[in-house]
Amino acid sequence: MLTPGPDHISWRHLKSLITNERCLQKIVHIANACIELEFWPSHFKLSNTVVIPKPNKINYDSPKSFRPIVLLNTMGKLIEKVISNRLQSQLSANGFIDSHQFGSIQQRSTTDTGIYLTHLIRAGWLRQYHMSVLAFDIAQFFPSLNHQFLSLCLKKAGLNTNIVRFFNSYHSNRSTSYSWNSFTSPPFNVNVGVGQGSTLSPILSALYLAPIIKTFKKRIRNLNKEIPTDILSFVDDGLLISQEKSYSLSNSFLLCSYNIISKILIDAGLVMEHNKTELFHFTRARHPPNPFINLSSVGGSVICKGTLREAPVSLQM
Repeated sequence: MLTPGPDHISWRHLKSLITNERCLQKIVHIANACIELEFWPSHFKLSNTVVIPKPNKINYDSPKSFRPIVLLNTMGKLIEKVISNRLQSQLSANGFIDSHQFGSIQQRSTTDTGIYLTHLIRAGWLRQYHMSVLAFDIAQFFPSLNHQFLSLCLKKAGLNTNIVRFFNSYHSNRSTSYSWNSFTSPPFNVNVGVGQGSTLSPILSALYLAPIIKTFKKRIRNLNKEIPTDILSFVDDGLLISQEKSYSLSNSFLLCSYNIISKILIDAGLVMEHNKTELFHFTRARHPPNPFINLSSVGGSVICKGTLREAPVSLQM
């Protein structure tokens, strides 16, 4: 983000500083010391959260209608970027990030996702199967991430003890002030969530979701009769996928899978936003049915109507 944080230092100023070799070495020493000492300076824990209204909302009487953007001190953001790149490399190399996690992961683009889905749809058509997809949304994802659960994920990922302790320091005693138009609040303590303005938030979010995806896959395999559904994750959005010849069968598999992933997310401190759930059927049938899924059993009162789609012939590269 180009807007400076509490230190009022812009990226343009910082880029000018690091052209000086001595300044650059000092910044490198600070970054290395943070990891070696397992400590994140309090100066970098200060932030300003700007509350921005989401576009095209009917009304703005709910917190869900706004997006909080966290402005951090620029020097801290630079060091976070270095740590983020190293985490991305290590977690991709050790296989902790699931292969079906596409959001926030380096070398996994939107085009990759489109190619994968198109392949699944057309491969199913060759076997006379249609593909049904249930798209779900996690409510207030970034502000809801639990720091204790995140610490457990870091340990589970096999990271060094000093890295885990560094992140314990990174997440502790943080404070932010909230800005709304011309109003700015006094600082408030922040003991949950990751800032959407931080370069670390994408990889920490992927790290948080990795055990959730693995737990979901394990549970659907361990049922009395395995549920043949798949899952794709795009940070705070996801897809449940079923391929069957019968719409009633694929819808029942999707509903069961939706119940399972919803309960797993609740255990991890997250909740589904049921009114954003959408159902899509990909078929080449001439006059296909268009069944819906009733999500009332999951805790909502939403009837998720189906929408017919045909897969693209090819993706433009």
